[in-house]
Amino acid sequence: MNILRQLEGKVCINPDRRELSQAYLRVFIFVGCMVYCFAQYDTTYLRDITFFAFLATLFWLGMAWRKVGPDKVRHVGALVYDCGIIGLVMVGFGSGMMGMFAVLLWVSIGYGLRYRSPLYLKLGMILTSATFIVSAMVTHWQELAVFVTLLVTLIIIPLALMRPMTEMINLLERFASTNKMLDEANKTKIRFISDVSHDLLTPVSSIIGYCQLAQPSIEGIRISAIQLTRQIRAIIGRSAAEDLSFDEPEEPFIPAELLKQVAAIVKPLAESRGIRIEVVNRARLGTFFGGYDSLSICLMNLANNAGKHSKGTQVTLSVSEERGGLLFEVADDGVGIAPAQQKRIFDRFHRGAASSDTDGLGLGLAIVKDTIERIGGRVELSSGHLGSTFRLHAPATMVDPPANPPSPPKNTQARPVVTDLASILFVDDEFQSRAAWSGVLREAGYSVHSAASGTEALAAIDAGNRYDICVLDYRMPGMNGIELATAIRERQPTMRLVAISADKLHDKPSVFTRALDSRLLDAALQKPLHPTTLLSMVEQLRPA
Repeated sequence: MNILRQLEGKVCINPDRRELSQAYLRVFIFVGCMVYCFAQYDTTYLRDITFFAFLATLFWLGMAWRKVGPDKVRHVGALVYDCGIIGLVMVGFGSGMMGMFAVLLWVSIGYGLRYRSPLYLKLGMILTSATFIVSAMVTHWQELAVFVTLLVTLIIIPLALMRPMTEMINLLERFASTNKMLDEANKTKIRFISDVSHDLLTPVSSIIGYCQLAQPSIEGIRISAIQLTRQIRAIIGRSAAEDLSFDEPEEPFIPAELLKQVAAIVKPLAESRGIRIEVVNRARLGTFFGGYDSLSICLMNLANNAGKHSKGTQVTLSVSEERGGLLFEVADDGVGIAPAQQKRIFDRFHRGAASSDTDGLGLGLAIVKDTIERIGGRVELSSGHLGSTFRLHAPATMVDPPANPPSPPKNTQARPVVTDLASILFVDDEFQSRAAWSGVLREAGYSVHSAASGTEALAAIDAGNRYDICVLDYRMPGMNGIELATAIRERQPTMRLVAISADKLHDKPSVFTRALDSRLLDAALQKPLHPTTLLSMVEQLRPA
């Protein structure tokens, strides 16, 4: 058996185990019939038939191994061969070969089951019946009554089994199809988990890198944290879909700012390897509408890949406008990529020669290709002996041309000036979120009381505390944001209520649509929050 497996491994190219099993079974039946026949008869006719059958059996085994010709032609040819050999034996030996009737009956039914097709079941019935009739008529090896009985049996049994066997064949096909779908779903899940893990590592590594600096860059940490939050939102969106697909909503963004954010995220890794990240603005670009999250993932992977594997001294990020969208380029001055490697560079888990001494799974560039193609773009590579350039052609629409002259950059840390203090109740079950945003509000001059649950917040109100504004999270255990807002309205109708949630507020129906329309909530904000956004909203709602 091991010898057969080794020979099959070297010669066979047919993945269909059903056809291979049929070919092996044909060989075993041939050997068994040959032993039986020679034990009963030893004639020239038998030797000739045996020699012919032996060559034909090997021929069909080779046809099955090499997958010669269309599948149906090969299967029907093998069926004709089986009936022909059995017919020759029955013609030559008459009633002494009555046992071959059982083989004919097996051939009639077995082909339909093996190949799961009613077509083969019908062909088997027709060919085996014809074989039996011809052999009986030529040799007159049976009495008429016996002949008719056997012929009727050969026809009636397959006909009687036709419908249940067809249903069983269809059931087997559906089972095979379902099994294939489950297998594909499992592969998609594994691929999704791999991509998610890879996508989250870059911003997390960036945050760790910034925190380890002698003077940590708060802006770099903030950008990395925002990017991490956006990716988590995209992951939640994809995981909510049954097939893990996700139609990313398009949103406005400024290409140059996107490149600056990507540069800030990959900067710690690049600098640790002695590589400088440079952002080049080839043209002043305004605001575009497109797949921001997908572009961010692609650019981070390309820049991160260049910083880890290029072995150069500089990585340049640039963007320009082209027909139908934007052209992003990530170029390095490293060792380049060999032509043989370029053919497989976007394959999953492929790691080039330059990556052999660095960590990584070989997923980054594959994720880039899948992600950019999902939003209708494409990625290209050009590389020689020195340096490589990856180009992202991304669909995008300009919605706001650049101002002339360009407006000065906004101060992202600017906060509204609070002239009169207001009392704020901040409710969130997550300690880190509660501590961070309560601190932001206190630094802005507000009096803040924080609560870890709806029950705790209501207890503070019932204790006689009065608050001007309540900022509450939507998803909390026990009592969600809407339920808490309803309870607060019953106690302090004039308190202004602001809800925050990671759910997409622009989607319909939103969890807050009815609450906002009925004035149960005064405002709703979407995570990730920015200090300026929260403080501006609080400033608008605080009592005059």
